[in-house]
This record gives sequence, C-alpha cells and structure tokens, in this order.
Amino acid sequence: MSVTATKILFWTQGNGAHCSEAWDCFSRYVYTALQGGSIMRGWTNDEHIMIACCNDGTRPVIFKIERLDYKVLYVDAPKFEQELIADALKTLDGVTDAVYRPEKDFTEIFMDRNNEVVDEKIISAVKLVGNFKVTRLD
Repeated sequence: MSVTATKILFWTQGNGAHCSEAWDCFSRYVYTALQGGSIMRGWTNDEHIMIACCNDGTRPVIFKIERLDYKVLYVDAPKFEQELIADALKTLDGVTDAVYRPEKDFTEIFMDRNNEVVDEKIISAVKLVGNFKVTRLD
C-alpha cells in the first residue's frame, strides 16, 4: 500500500464525512444513541443531544450529535401504495416525518421525542390507506 493510499484511508472514516480522529472522539456517543440510550443524562438540558469536539488542537471541529427517535415499518403492499402510506403516517400526532425507502422496502417513521406514537396508531393509519398487512414494526 502506498503512503498516499494510507493517508486517504486514514482521513475518510464515515463515508468520507470526517477523519478517523474525529470519529474516535464521538463514536461512543453515536453507538449509545443508536441503541436508544441517553447520550448525556444530566449533563445537558436535552439528553438526546450531545456536543463533542475532536482532539485536534490546531484544527478543532465541533459536532452536534442528536438522537432521532424513529420506527421502521414493513408493509405487505404494492410499491406505489407505499408513498400513500408514508403520507398518511405524516398526519399522525407525534410523527414529524415518514419516508418510504424503496431500495430497502420499508418506511422510516420519525417521531417527536416528547410525544410517543404507539404501534396501534401506526397500524390503524396503514389500514385507512388500504387493507394492507403490517409485517414488521421495529
């Protein structure tokens, strides 16, 4: 491996979004958030948000890390109906956005962290669009 290739790999962690040193500084907060945990309970006004900084003293970068609460919905429905289901989900109280991901064949439902959306409400919204079966809701 050449020196140039090594340098490129070192500086392109996270799909090239940041360097590996920055990732090392805040990855533990990302992993905690991915598992649904509180990022900084008691340290900040909002336990869903963390401010982290890389340890490069000459070129510091500050990162705002925010845990977004969401569910993943799998529905046995034609692809053209999936967009209608996502639109119906957006009308529910507590849902901030719903996005159908055709490449993965599921819908991401982003929720207001202070207003939990129960699974029954999501299933009812799907049924209003059509008699489709919810196969999985994570």
